[in-house]
Amino acid sequence: MSPSVPVFRPVRDELTGLDKITLPAMAGVPARTILINPVPTGPAAPSHTGNGSPVPSTPVHTGTNVRQADSIVVTTFPADVVQDLQDFILWQPDATEVGVEAIYVMVSKPYGETNAKGKYSGRDYNTDKAGGPIQNLDWKGASIDRAGVDKVKLHTGRFGESPDNKVMIDRLEKILKGELQATDTDKRFYTHEIRELERYRALGVSDGVSDDSVWNSAHTATLEDYKINEKNQPMYTPEALEAYRKAEEGK
Repeated sequence: MSPSVPVFRPVRDELTGLDKITLPAMAGVPARTILINPVPTGPAAPSHTGNGSPVPSTPVHTGTNVRQADSIVVTTFPADVVQDLQDFILWQPDATEVGVEAIYVMVSKPYGETNAKGKYSGRDYNTDKAGGPIQNLDWKGASIDRAGVDKVKLHTGRFGESPDNKVMIDRLEKILKGELQATDTDKRFYTHEIRELERYRALGVSDGVSDDSVWNSAHTATLEDYKINEKNQPMYTPEALEAYRKAEEGK
């Protein structure tokens, strides 16, 4: 299991008897609450959570030839081939309420319906919510100026306070003052946020308004504009990512 997978402990609602966990916001997707109906306990509790219908008779298995695999491949999850999911480990009491058990959970399709996959980003998105067709843009020659930084601050501000964005914006301010040399990561972040702002405006989303229904598509289309795959061409420095991780752990 990847060490980056977060671990959550559910909280029992005494009124409803349900366990509740809140998944943190994920790159523009709002926080989501998941309710879990725990296994009933006590002397009057049923021995199972299904129905009492008789178990159907099992057809006789006539057998088949089994060939041993030449080699066993172990894949650490979440695998890179699995896209558009939010995963976590649920830590909760077991059915006897004596011990605990860990359950690995994957929530797929967090961004709703899609109709296209990005050639470079590998992300699914909806072209109708992207703010226009893909353009052929280049982040490498970007020149960071005050007007552009103000646009970055305007756009990222719609998502609320974010420690990773704060680190990157602080870097842009230092670049303007000549205190820091712009890196490729800075240029990718800078050009991406400005272009994403343009896509939001093309969709009719007012400045300062966070529309969760379009973020993934506008974000993915912007990655495609600049031919970026975030796994190989990050838009956040390690310090920015660490700031985000610590903030999430502190919630």
